Amino acid sequence: MDFTVRVLEGTAAGAFIASSWADLYRQDSEATPYQSPSWLTGWAHQLPPSSRVVVALCEGPARQVLAAVPLVCDRAGARPRTAALSAPMGEYVRAMGPAAEDPRVAEALAGYLEGLASEGQHVDLAGLPADSALARHLTSTGSAAAGRWQTSVTDCAEIPLPLAYEEMSRSTRRDHKRRQRVWDELAQRRKVTYRRTHDSDELLTAYAVLARLHARRWAGHAPPAGSPHAPGASHWPTVLERCGAGMAFIVTLAVDDEIAAAQLCLTRHRRAYSVVPAIDPLHRDLAPGHALLRHLAQDLTTAGYEYLDLGRTVPGQHAYKDQYLPRWTETVSAVSAPTACPGVPDELPRPSAEPA
Repeated sequence: MDFTVRVLEGTAAGAFIASSWADLYRQDSEATPYQSPSWLTGWAHQLPPSSRVVVALCEGPARQVLAAVPLVCDRAGARPRTAALSAPMGEYVRAMGPAAEDPRVAEALAGYLEGLASEGQHVDLAGLPADSALARHLTSTGSAAAGRWQTSVTDCAEIPLPLAYEEMSRSTRRDHKRRQRVWDELAQRRKVTYRRTHDSDELLTAYAVLARLHARRWAGHAPPAGSPHAPGASHWPTVLERCGAGMAFIVTLAVDDEIAAAQLCLTRHRRAYSVVPAIDPLHRDLAPGHALLRHLAQDLTTAGYEYLDLGRTVPGQHAYKDQYLPRWTETVSAVSAPTACPGVPDELPRPSAEPA
């Protein structure tokens, strides 16, 4: 079977995402919320003027779309730069469609990306699941293109639900019980409230609280490299408004109506994806992040969810996530070689609404 790659740019790419992307999304059981049309269009509509949306389509002999990759090309600098649409906010980057995991389809899409690199573009795809066909092709030592990419690996954690406390080590169970006892005792003398948003108004109101907590937590210093993107900018509510309550929710844990921890999640099928967590540093001694995660895991289990994906894991977070018996996976960052020219930044410009 012959495979060809057709490239849509600008208005044509946006129109394809608006009209045809939902069908591809429905046909791909491996796709995550980061490939949903709502998420992608939310970020696409806020790109700076120097950037344009690009969709690479792999088509079969009858021009049927087998898989697609949504990208952003920016030409503000001396060297054009291409990255995944919604990067770095989207934690998982995939080719999407009914045949996205066909090795021949992945080879065709990789050939397009390799062509961009050969033309002098800086291509940066971060968040490719290591077991995806596209990642395997780009990193395979048997591939002639392997030497064209500089690659690195990031760990990701996925928690099966319900939490299997009985399978945890004795010391881990003891730590969970100790933290739970602190909150049980607190609840006897103060009001402790867990909430999950259920409509768009609640979602946007809770987001404003989460953004304030995140800013307070990291005031005066930057979050660790690779951690979830800072949520304080105005373009995030615009994206969440598009996603709506059917795809996004925020959970909060409050003490006497004062929010101690909050967490933004996206969903697809029976899987929830943690996007941005935040805690109030004034309540740090209560380990509110752990407490909220335990509430969330129980809530999702009751609602029929099977997994809670905690996403990319930066140095210093492994021990925290290990306490919940996660299944560890990996994502690959593939950057075209050679690196960008001196004086030219590697990253694509952020959406213009983001503060410095």
